Amino acid sequence: MSIKTIGIMTGNSLDAVDAVLSEFDDHRIKDLAFHSEPYPAELINDIMRLRAQINAHDGDPGFLNDNPFFERVVKNYTLLTAQTVNALCLKAECDKSEIAAIGWHGQTCGHFPPSIAGGHPVYTLQIADPARLAELTDLPVIYDFRSDDLMNGGEAAPLAPVHNRHLAADLREQGTFPVAFCNAGNTGNITIISETTDHQNVMSGWDIGPFNHFPDLLVRTAKGEPCDPDGRYGKQGQIIPELLSELFDTAAVTQEGKNFYLQAPPKSSDPGWYRLNLKDVQEEYGFKDTLRTLEFFSAYSFFHTLSFIPENVRMPAAFLLFGGGWKNPVILEDFKNLFKTNDFVLENHKPLFDRIKARFETPPQVDFSDKYGYSGAYMEARIFADMARCRITGEPFSFPESTGCKTPTVAGIYVLPQNTDKAYLLTRLMDQYQTTDLIKNDWNKKYSRAAKGWQNSF
Repeated sequence: MSIKTIGIMTGNSLDAVDAVLSEFDDHRIKDLAFHSEPYPAELINDIMRLRAQINAHDGDPGFLNDNPFFERVVKNYTLLTAQTVNALCLKAECDKSEIAAIGWHGQTCGHFPPSIAGGHPVYTLQIADPARLAELTDLPVIYDFRSDDLMNGGEAAPLAPVHNRHLAADLREQGTFPVAFCNAGNTGNITIISETTDHQNVMSGWDIGPFNHFPDLLVRTAKGEPCDPDGRYGKQGQIIPELLSELFDTAAVTQEGKNFYLQAPPKSSDPGWYRLNLKDVQEEYGFKDTLRTLEFFSAYSFFHTLSFIPENVRMPAAFLLFGGGWKNPVILEDFKNLFKTNDFVLENHKPLFDRIKARFETPPQVDFSDKYGYSGAYMEARIFADMARCRITGEPFSFPESTGCKTPTVAGIYVLPQNTDKAYLLTRLMDQYQTTDLIKNDWNKKYSRAAKGWQNSF
C-alpha cells in the first residue's frame, strides 16, 4: 500500500524550513506538494547564539535544561516548522487523516562523530520539540533519526544514501546508471550508487567538508548579504594557488588536527570543525580574490573526494546536483571544468585528478537533479519523509557501507498528538507492519538522545 509522509529539513545555512509531502508506493516516490518558510532574522541570530553557547560548553547539553533562552529558541523554531507544515497541507489540499507522520530532522547544534572524535566520546545534538509540533499540526511526528546510528557505532551522517538508492532504482530503469547525488549545502556530501566490475551493487556516501560555509560567511561579514548566489562577487576575483593549498591543508580538521579531506570514508563533519581566519585571509588577499578562491575550493574539494571511490567500482555516468551551492554559476562551472582540465589544480594533486578522469567510461553528465524529475530544493526534506516511511515499515535507513554503523539501523522515535479520542493512521500502520515494538516513545527532552554524555545512561 502507499504511504504519505511529510519531510522537514532545516540546514546549517538557516535560510528556510523546507517541507515536502511525498507518497511512497513501495520505493516509488511521488512528490505531492512543497512549501518553504524563511527564517526570521531574530531566529537566525538566536540559533547562532545557541550554537555558540553549546560549543562553549563543549557540547554538553546539561545547561539546556531549565534554560529560558533555549526554551525560547526551540519554541520559536518549532512554531515556524508547524507554520510550514500547515501551509503545506493547505497547498496540497490533502486530508491530514491520510498522512501517516511528519519526519523531522530538527536543527543541528553540534556533531562529533567517530571520524572527527578519534578516541574521544562521540555525540550528535539536534534540537526540536516534537510534542509541540504534533499538537500544532495534529499529526504524529517521527524524529531524532541520527541518534540510533551513532549509538550503533555509525557517523549519524550522511543519511541521504538510502534515499538516493531508492531514487536510483527509478533512474536505472530509465537508463541512467551509475549515479552520484551531490549535495551542496553548508557542508557538502555525496552518495554513489553503482556496481563493482563483477556486478555487485554498491551504495556509499560521505561528507565532503565545507561547501557554502566559507563563501557565505565571507559575504555576510564583508557585504552584509547572505550569500553570493549568482557569483557576481566571486567572478570578479582571481584564484590564489597559495590560498587554495592552505585551504586544503587546514580548512577542515578532526579533533586530533588531522586533515579531514584526506580521511577515508565513512566520515561526516560539522561547521564546528571548520578552521579559517577569514579576517586575516581577506586582509592578505582582498575580498574578491579570497571569495573566488573559496568558491573554487568548494568545487575542488568535491572533485577531489571522487578519489575515494574504490578502483573496482564503476564511476558515475551522471552527477545529480542539488543544494543551494550549485546555484552559484561560478562554482558550478568550476566543477564541470575539473572533469576536463587541470587548470588551477595543485601540482601535488594533478596525478590524482588525472587518474580520476581516466576512470570514467564516458564523459559524465553533470546537471541538476530537477532534470531527472527530483526537486533539488526539497531533496533533503524528502530524505526525512522517506526515513519516516521506513521507520513505520521497519526498514533500515543506514548501513555499515553508508555510515560505518555496526549493523543495518532502523532509526527514529515518535510522538502522537495528545488527542486521546482520535485514532491516527500511524498507529494502524505500525500494527500492520508489526513495528510497534521497534519505535520507542519515552524520550521527553527537546534534544537528541545521542547528545554528549549519552554513554553514561547505559
